[in-house]
Amino acid sequence: MSTVRTRFAPSPTGFLHVGGVRTALFNYLFAQRHSGKFILRLEDTDRERFVAAGVGQIVEALDWLGLKPDEGFWINEGQHQNIEYIQSERHKNGAYQKYADQLVGQGLAYYSPTTSSELERLREQAKKDKRPFLYRREADKNNAQHAAANTPVRLDIAAVKQHSKSVVNWTDEIRNTFADNLDHVEDFIIIKGDGFPTYNFANVIDDHDMGISHVIRGDEFISSTGKHALLYDLFGWQRPKFVHLPVINGTDGKKLSKRTGDANVLDYRDKGYLPEALLNFLALLGWNDGTEQEIFSPSELTQKFKLSQLNTSPAVFDSRRLNWMNGYYIRQLKLGDLLERVKNFWPKQAEKFGDDYKKSVLKLVQERLKYFAELPELTMFFFVDLPVNMKLISEHKQLKKLSKTELKKLLEQSMDVIKVSDFSHNDLSQKLNELLQQTGQKPVVLFSLIRIATTQAPASPGLADSLAVLGKDRAVRRMEGTISAI
Repeated sequence: MSTVRTRFAPSPTGFLHVGGVRTALFNYLFAQRHSGKFILRLEDTDRERFVAAGVGQIVEALDWLGLKPDEGFWINEGQHQNIEYIQSERHKNGAYQKYADQLVGQGLAYYSPTTSSELERLREQAKKDKRPFLYRREADKNNAQHAAANTPVRLDIAAVKQHSKSVVNWTDEIRNTFADNLDHVEDFIIIKGDGFPTYNFANVIDDHDMGISHVIRGDEFISSTGKHALLYDLFGWQRPKFVHLPVINGTDGKKLSKRTGDANVLDYRDKGYLPEALLNFLALLGWNDGTEQEIFSPSELTQKFKLSQLNTSPAVFDSRRLNWMNGYYIRQLKLGDLLERVKNFWPKQAEKFGDDYKKSVLKLVQERLKYFAELPELTMFFFVDLPVNMKLISEHKQLKKLSKTELKKLLEQSMDVIKVSDFSHNDLSQKLNELLQQTGQKPVVLFSLIRIATTQAPASPGLADSLAVLGKDRAVRRMEGTISAI
């Protein structure tokens, strides 16, 4: 295989979402596996929809995920913007117009002065005639031969057919061969009225100029690839290998939407998902190494990734699976590393507590964390006395059967035993088991009551563990508060 050069070419018309990240990931993995180059290019020629903040978000997201390009408009050191990889800058330097002029000079393209209102009239006429609308050069009232202000340039399909062929055959590396009949292709625009190139034109020129060997992108571009292959042939350039990735659907079977997970990728960072977990999850949306393995380190993904293992059927974005995978990665972290990673996710009340205490809390909840944004809800009671919530008792399936007198008696008995504990885990476990024998209650009754009285939370880690971290003074004070409320 010759030198592999892949590219991720986002258009900043919004923020980078998970579908785009998967495309970047597969390009990155393929280049890494073959000791090639991964290029980041900014396709910003759609000036009407351009979102300036989207540029920084792309860089920030890829940096967080560790998908750093070997070349591109973002260079690792200092995030320098290299204009060679920004389409709007290449446009200023005439990178696209010269090729449009070449096609015009060969009689394969022309300046099309037809106005938008005239185009709409032609479309409406085609509807009335019950025929598909395909714009052709003969529709122009004035066949312009030279550039004019706000005049787009179109490829002349009739001239192209005479020049070369009427069917464009091209191959997708995982979907086999396609044949696009030019009789069904209109004279498509290559330079817009504002002077900027269209996507169909610019991406071909950029990929050629940058020596891209493999174009790996979403399957929404399949319908346009015949046009791209045609342009390569008209210029006499070698085509890259085309690979179109399967669509990502939500669990509802429909194309992924914001509601089903297609959010700004930095939202996942801000909720406390680990980048390595998100990349692992996205890698499995459309790729499988042929085994049952689900957990892959970044190095394993690079080592195992092959284009031949890509699927063509839709992938399913299941947020429950992502949560499971992220929880798995969280459980593998050493406590010190976890403490560092969650430093911005603690409840505000945790500020006055030291790292040793926070580590003891993390040790208890690490098994239950699916993402870091859950931390406040899971740990708040470790840092502040919450108001007594009698609903936790009155709505408990077992505790609601007990009278207030019975509840108070149980708590008073429990408090008497707990007061004489040294509050080590082992001693608390022993004392709690002794309480079960003394009261004759089931664990679901006694332990639930003590847990609610000391945490005022609907759920918590193991009771002895939680009490040991809370300490005797706070535990007893909270139990007294609950007894008073009953």
